[in-house]
Amino acid sequence: MSGILQDRDLRLRPVVLPDDVIVSLPWYRDPEVLYLSEGEGVLPYDEAMVSRMFDFLNERGELYIIEARTIEEWFPIGDAALLPDSLPIVIGNPWFRSRGFGGRVLRLLIARAMALGWDSLRVKGVYTYNERSLRLYEVAGFGRKEFHADGDGPPAWSLELILPQ
Repeated sequence: MSGILQDRDLRLRPVVLPDDVIVSLPWYRDPEVLYLSEGEGVLPYDEAMVSRMFDFLNERGELYIIEARTIEEWFPIGDAALLPDSLPIVIGNPWFRSRGFGGRVLRLLIARAMALGWDSLRVKGVYTYNERSLRLYEVAGFGRKEFHADGDGPPAWSLELILPQ
């Protein structure tokens, strides 16, 4: 696990379990977060579900809490993970959405992957209706790889970024 990744008034700090499960619980009860990340009709997560998800991500890669600097302190606004086959970013606090924080988080994660010597980054699937996330990844240089429309969920694109060596 790395240390803190930082860009001015934004930082990614390694998750602290189980404390950060409680911090993030409101994000996974937000209908917009659930719709964009999990699809329609997903019920709000409870503490046990967030805990299992964080354990899964933390065991397979690097899991971070996204924090923004206020005048006096760092304030948690979301979470992100860096895994070989996935790159989930959740801006859980609605006030911080569509303000450029996702792009800044993504740049920090790309820099971290390059520092680790990775060849590429992949995103398993972004629903076609999640235009903000598709635009986020594409602006960062990700290309659409495969279109998935298997009937088990909404149509989605997988994306990939080949990292410079």
